This record gives sequence, C-alpha cells and structure tokens, in this order.
Amino acid sequence: MGNIIDYYSQFDEWGRLDREPLEFIINLHYIKQYLTNAQSILDNGAGPGKYAMELAKLGYNVTLSDLTPKLVEIAQQKVNELGLTEQFKGFHVLNATSLEGISDESFDASLMLGPLYHLQEEEDRILAVKELFRVTKKNGIVFVAFQSRMRMTLTSLQFPQHWKPNDT
Repeated sequence: MGNIIDYYSQFDEWGRLDREPLEFIINLHYIKQYLTNAQSILDNGAGPGKYAMELAKLGYNVTLSDLTPKLVEIAQQKVNELGLTEQFKGFHVLNATSLEGISDESFDASLMLGPLYHLQEEEDRILAVKELFRVTKKNGIVFVAFQSRMRMTLTSLQFPQHWKPNDT
C-alpha cells in the first residue's frame, strides 16, 4: 500500500474530478437520487473528500476515511474553508480492508468510490466490501465503484506518463 500512499501524496486528486467531471456528475446524480432516507454517511476511500463535501452541503452528516494521510489532511482543510465543520463527524486514516475504530452498523449509507481501483488481490477486495457492509446499517445503502482491468489498461495506454501505479 506504500506505493499508493506515495502516489496520492503527490497527485492532485482534488483536481482530478474537475479534469474528469463526467465521473463526478454521474456518480453524484445517482447518489443523491438514492439517498432518500439517509442521515449519516461514510465516504470510505474518499481521497480529499470531493463527494463528502457535496453531501455535507446537502445537510448530511459525513464521516470520511482514506488510506493516504495527506488526502485526509486536505479534506480537513477543505471542510474548514467551506464552513462545513458541523456536518463532519470524523476523519480517519484507514485501509478500506480494515475499518478499525468504526462500529458496526454506524451509517445509513456508505460510499467506496476509489479503493477497489487499487486492491489487486481478490481477498482484499472481498475484505473491503465486507467492511463496508459491516459499518452500514441493515437496510442501508452502499455505493461502490470499480474499474475493470481493461479500463485500467486503456487509461495506461492513453496516458503512459501516468502508468504508475497501474504498472503492475
């Protein structure tokens, strides 16, 4: 996981969704559509928290977690800049495969829109999904995104200067 932390410590992840807005627009559309009864939301693998900020603006109580300490710090800074501190209930540096310190069935809804891109072993992907379901209330809703190996290969071929961390 160290190479992922190193990569995202140097990469402009906040700006990525501005540069590639389709992903953000489409995901947020469906998230908002299905969050009808949710109050508390976990954004797991949130990066700097672009989705979390939008959900907080809509009045949801949000908890944010990510593997990369620098991205969690950026999220905390953005929350302060945007005046959203009342909506945030916690910031955690956690691996998606082990959400230690987060109680079972804590959230009405949970998002995991990034970790499955990077978890290369099936066992790790299963652990991450199980953890997400563990912390989500029964009858809660879970939003998960992933990219196929073909998508990662095409992206690497289109942008060879950005092969890492997709080089394996």
